[in-house]
Amino acid sequence: MALSLFSNAKANDFLSSEVPDELFNIGVRIGLNTSNRTFNKDFFRSWNTNSWGTGIDAGVVVNLNMRDFFALQPGFFFESRSGNYSYSQEYLNGEGEKKDFTQMGHYRTHNFTIPVMASLRFNLSGDLRWVIEAGPYLQYTFKTSGNKNIQVIKPQENIYETLNISTAKSNPFDFGLKIGTGVTFKRKYSLLVHYLAGGQKAWKAPHAGGHNKAWTFCLGYDF
Repeated sequence: MALSLFSNAKANDFLSSEVPDELFNIGVRIGLNTSNRTFNKDFFRSWNTNSWGTGIDAGVVVNLNMRDFFALQPGFFFESRSGNYSYSQEYLNGEGEKKDFTQMGHYRTHNFTIPVMASLRFNLSGDLRWVIEAGPYLQYTFKTSGNKNIQVIKPQENIYETLNISTAKSNPFDFGLKIGTGVTFKRKYSLLVHYLAGGQKAWKAPHAGGHNKAWTFCLGYDF
């Protein structure tokens, strides 16, 4: 009995290095996100603006439990992201005249994301744990939709003329860093928030640039 009490006390330490009862377990995650694509302020001569859009996250994770306080956590997620954008700069037409070149519209992407995170768990009480997670992710965009026109503004007439020579195109691949924190209750239920910072250029054309950024807010259950 004394040995059992000693073992329980160690398991409830703020940082417990005990070997966990389960070497691995599976969890599900579902929630919402808000995302953006950003250029440096000086990327375009005239302006560039991006708004934060909304989407959903749903996925599964596998907890590879190394110690009570530490696990590796690969996962697989479906994510949708959206936003509005407007970029403008000067260009020379075929006659050598300066024109304002404007790319604007709304986009929505559907993605598969694979994060691999290190997950630290700290015991706040017998049932409540604080979680800190961080690691790299890979992302593939399998569908993009929305208004993706490139337009020319005729300054004196204030008229938008759609060009048919090109449309805005997203880069289908991204990689970056995912970090987050949250709490778990009874080692089953979780409330988590993560930030994803993309390392690849978000736009492929007509300008290669910008980076994906997102906040995710998820509820989870670990089996």
